[in-house]
Amino acid sequence: MLSRVAVTLYLLGRHLERAEHLARMLRIHNELGLDRDIRDDQRFWSRYLELAGWPLTDNLSREQAIELAIAGSAGPSVRRELGDARSAALAVRPSLSSDVFEQLNSLHWGLQDDSSWRTELDGYLRRVELGAHLLGGLLDDTMAHDEAWDFIRLGKFLERAAATTRLVLNKAVELAEFDDDAVDWVAALRCCSSFEAYQQRVRSPIVHDRVVGFLLFQVMSPRSAAFSANQGLGSARRIDAGREQSPPQHALENLAALFREADAAEVASAPEPFGERFAELLLAVDSALRDTYFLPHQLAVSLPGDMVVGHPHQQQQGGS
Repeated sequence: MLSRVAVTLYLLGRHLERAEHLARMLRIHNELGLDRDIRDDQRFWSRYLELAGWPLTDNLSREQAIELAIAGSAGPSVRRELGDARSAALAVRPSLSSDVFEQLNSLHWGLQDDSSWRTELDGYLRRVELGAHLLGGLLDDTMAHDEAWDFIRLGKFLERAAATTRLVLNKAVELAEFDDDAVDWVAALRCCSSFEAYQQRVRSPIVHDRVVGFLLFQVMSPRSAAFSANQGLGSARRIDAGREQSPPQHALENLAALFREADAAEVASAPEPFGERFAELLLAVDSALRDTYFLPHQLAVSLPGDMVVGHPHQQQQGGS
């Protein structure tokens, strides 16, 4: 496959996953803000935008944060991600099924000029989430499971692993000074579509160390970082089609091993070292993908809002 096509399919998977994650996080944070008095917490919406990948901005109002998250152009936003996904799909149209392209095109244009989010935010965000889920089903059920499909999945699951890890570790740092706040950790589970799955498999109250362990290390949960890393590794192995282990395979095996070998209780009590190691391995994966699959084409693999996972108030913008 041409490197230009490979990197564009990879970015398509990342954009779609990020749009869905941004919409769901915004919906859950909006509900959380309605359920509690946050008038004295001037950083509530700023912290949401930091989780979404925006630069540090203090004391944002709810309205300002929502507008940036949906329609902002200086950082990750729902409309921007869907617009970039559609542009990527146009560039690799022959590699996609008609069903996938038509659904993405319809979702993009249906939301691009729709301002209903100003009065009916929940309904607008649920349309984004359901539209993205429909696209995921169409990708799996209407496309051949070939290299094109695997490059989309590679982007999708690496984006999911990074987003879940960033959310969990930042929440672990942010809430470390408080006693277990079940409401905040339930919100974290819901941001990763994992609340019911957690309740079914973990017979205990909602406590931070078990939530951290479930969202990062539960390989049976399709939203966990460990599951996502394994899925990315599987895609790389199929792309290489049984050939000798490639640099992307090696880098992804190291990433999967990080989640397999880590101690959940240790990560919950001291998240920063794990976050630093995750960031190192993710950069190694990024470099291996560029050097093996995406060169000589020079399309950027990083997206606006990529960041090093660490302290929630000391994030670093990723390179492009």
